[in-house]
Amino acid sequence: MKTTLLSFFALLLSINSYSQLRVSFGGFYSTPLGQFCSDDYSDGAGADLGLVLVHEFHPKWSIEAGLNMQYGLNGKKTTELSLGDYDLKNSFLNWQIKVNWMKRIGKVSPYFGFSFGGGTFYTNEYISFNEPQENQINYYDNALHETFQFNQGAQLGTYIHLNDFINLNLGISFIKSHSKVKYIDFDSFTFDGTEIDYEEKMSIPFLLLINVGISFKFKSVLTSNYSGNRSNSRNYTKSRYRRSSSSSSCEPSLRPSTSSSSSGSSSNKHYKKKTAPKLIKNGKTPVGFK
Repeated sequence: MKTTLLSFFALLLSINSYSQLRVSFGGFYSTPLGQFCSDDYSDGAGADLGLVLVHEFHPKWSIEAGLNMQYGLNGKKTTELSLGDYDLKNSFLNWQIKVNWMKRIGKVSPYFGFSFGGGTFYTNEYISFNEPQENQINYYDNALHETFQFNQGAQLGTYIHLNDFINLNLGISFIKSHSKVKYIDFDSFTFDGTEIDYEEKMSIPFLLLINVGISFKFKSVLTSNYSGNRSNSRNYTKSRYRRSSSSSSCEPSLRPSTSSSSSGSSSNKHYKKKTAPKLIKNGKTPVGFK
């Protein structure tokens, strides 16, 4: 999925020499909608990072397209146990291709657009041990549930132009998937001093994100730099190819010996990989590590 998104951005760079690069950083508050809300997925917060190209096709209208990454934490509980501090949390990591249309009105540029991409919803457990465990391990981190989802969404908001290069971004966005993920309902979480208990549910992700961020816009120098760098790269490649061709004819061919590898595999024939240590639980409460 990441390869597809990076390929899309590389295509934009190669075909659009009049665009400006915009890099954005921000945070968001997220809340579930529809059935996802009814099934008690927690509210949360997170951060996002964007990298887009802005193309002005009219004195007042422009379009931006590029990549966006979002990480959100939606629900977390920390419990003090005799073994150590035990954390449970729901989170997601999402990658998007985003396209927005913008209209410049004085010092602001309202926008609307759509997105599509994919992401992973996680439920993780983490424990920081009071004392080092086997092999001097001080902590344990494990994904209880991990589900990849394709998704699509929409966004609207406005850029506030602080100057020619820095913008403040205020907006909202929606993200929806089409298959269920499993997570912890933290409203059901209980700890009586001895045992942990909670419910695990499954539902289809549907999130509203309220975004606040800042972006930096850079002038495009793609036309001159790209053509110059491309010609230099071709010349360098040709000269390197000529050097490698002339030297390769003088080099002796070396064939790897198979005796050592075969003897090594035979000596390790009865080797068994040691399993990684895991938490030992009484129900849902960690009581040991082995």
